[in-house]
Amino acid sequence: MNANKKIVIFGVSDFASQVSSYLKQDSDFEIVAYTVDAEYNKIGAFLDLPVVDFEKVQEIYPPSEYSMFVAIGYHKLNSSRETKFNEAKAKGYQLITYICSRNSYWKDLEIGENCFIMEANVFMQNVKIGDNVIFAIGNKIGHDSVIDSNCFITSNVMIGGFCSLKKNSFIGMSAVIKDKTTIGEFNILGAGSIILKNTRDRSSFLTKSTPLSFDPNNLIQDFI
Repeated sequence: MNANKKIVIFGVSDFASQVSSYLKQDSDFEIVAYTVDAEYNKIGAFLDLPVVDFEKVQEIYPPSEYSMFVAIGYHKLNSSRETKFNEAKAKGYQLITYICSRNSYWKDLEIGENCFIMEANVFMQNVKIGDNVIFAIGNKIGHDSVIDSNCFITSNVMIGGFCSLKKNSFIGMSAVIKDKTTIGEFNILGAGSIILKNTRDRSSFLTKSTPLSFDPNNLIQDFI
């Protein structure tokens, strides 16, 4: 990617702060400003940099000289991030992709724009990732798998080989997807879910919390 190294980040949330920390410590991108919609621009500055109205950002930081990253999480099953991604593209911005240096992947990894991959992820051969995908830490992605655009993968997720994850899906912590499985569009896989067969679009798989153990005499605590 031949993106401009000076960038504007959309967002002033905790996620935007986390993104900024990664980029400052582990990339050659220079953050020059932040941007949000004018109705939400109440602070004027964020992390000691200006916050400008998104409606006018291209006038102050033209896309011919600056790139952008949309730092929005999985709100509305990633649709909020998708909307701003498309609006930034319409303004002419190139959206940067960041891959932490502490990841393992092969040269044939294909990845789109506005992706953000934190540390300790392992991508096997021939993995393809669309635009606007977020990976938190410690995931394992099997060979020949395809992750469509606008997905969010949290932490310690295991995805087998030849899997297909369709657009705008959310994968919770420690979920497991069997090899040769297709996850439909707008799916929610809760923490610890195990998926062994293809899923339909707009499906949710939520696991139950571990129940409290009845231990009136504190025997378990004494044992530990």
